[in-house]
Amino acid sequence: MTSTAVKDARGRAPVLPRGPGVFWFGLTELVKALGTGFFYPFSLLFFTELSGQSLRSVGLVLTVTALAVLPGLFAVGRLVDRLGPKPVLVAAAVLRVACFAGVTAFRGLVPLVVCTLLLALGNRAEQAASPLLAIRLAPEGQRGQWLALTRVAFNAGVGAGALLAAVFVVDTASGFVVLGVVNAVGFALTALLYLRVPPGRPSEAAPRPGPAGGDGVRAAPWRDLPFLRAAGANAVLLTAALAVESALPVFVLRELRMPSWTVGVLFAVNTLLLTVLQLPLSRFLERFRPGLVLAAGGLAYGALYAAALLAGSLSHGTRIGLLVAGMALYTLGELAVSQGAMLLLTSLPPQRAQGSYLAFNQFFAGGATALAPLLVATLLASFPLTLWWVLAAGSVLAALLALTVLHAGAPAGRPSSSHD
Repeated sequence: MTSTAVKDARGRAPVLPRGPGVFWFGLTELVKALGTGFFYPFSLLFFTELSGQSLRSVGLVLTVTALAVLPGLFAVGRLVDRLGPKPVLVAAAVLRVACFAGVTAFRGLVPLVVCTLLLALGNRAEQAASPLLAIRLAPEGQRGQWLALTRVAFNAGVGAGALLAAVFVVDTASGFVVLGVVNAVGFALTALLYLRVPPGRPSEAAPRPGPAGGDGVRAAPWRDLPFLRAAGANAVLLTAALAVESALPVFVLRELRMPSWTVGVLFAVNTLLLTVLQLPLSRFLERFRPGLVLAAGGLAYGALYAAALLAGSLSHGTRIGLLVAGMALYTLGELAVSQGAMLLLTSLPPQRAQGSYLAFNQFFAGGATALAPLLVATLLASFPLTLWWVLAAGSVLAALLALTVLHAGAPAGRPSSSHD
């Protein structure tokens, strides 16, 4: 089928996403990200101060509850497929309102466990449903731009929220109560804003023809090898990205003995490029198959790994330049990975089961979130240089996995449907 995407006067697809609901969807994603950025830097202190538990206990509870909600994602996926992504997103926002209100109002271990379970479930449900709402709202041929819009709003919102938190949050019990109230109000506003967003196109009621034989419907995501390979590649690269986020500051300050402002410069480069280049780069990448984009992005991560490995043998000035260049190339890879992964993960599932597939993918994301801190803590403590070799090997593995699903993904700017 020939794409009928909206074109500009020169016949090119627009850089900015268009279509009904784009303003309300973008605003909702931005408000939600602002709340995330406002809370995230102080999350451990928030739970520790208001629950009355030790920092170690809070860390254990957060890890256990994050893993405990994963089986519930099967039910979340079925709800998304049955009701659509919009009601699930509204419910996820309300669930997080209850979490922040509960932690603010009640002290003790039991309220902490219950509220962090709700928070983890709401977070995972939102991550499964949000990209699905984006692709159902996107006009034909603009799936890449709408998915890129979610990432632009997230990066800009989290950055701005973290900056506001650094200015306004006070490290006292009353200050953390205010933090909890602000987040509860923010997610309540998010739920209200989602009500203004159109529900998007409904999923197909009938099975889609495909390679699986018979009616072509893959019975379950865990039996769908192309999807498993794409989800596995994305999970490996997510583990790498989370490891870089937590390991790079420690490595730069303690192993390379560089000034603390160096870390700020590196992450400023990352944030700036993520925000500015997301939409234009997503349009450029539309001409390539998502599997190839994902593989190339994963290999680009190697630039930062190589810079970290080589930096110790260089002079101070050269070291800073090398790390900045490595971070810039790594960020371009990060942009490509997010583009290729989301296009694969949303185009490979049969349309009537997209919610179940995307919810199942959160098992991989949850595993990556749990593995990254353990990997960083283990290797940085004893073999700091080995960490970068391990991450490099993982990126190569992810690229190979992505290349095995090249045949399964349509070019990014086009729908993956094989019929009309």
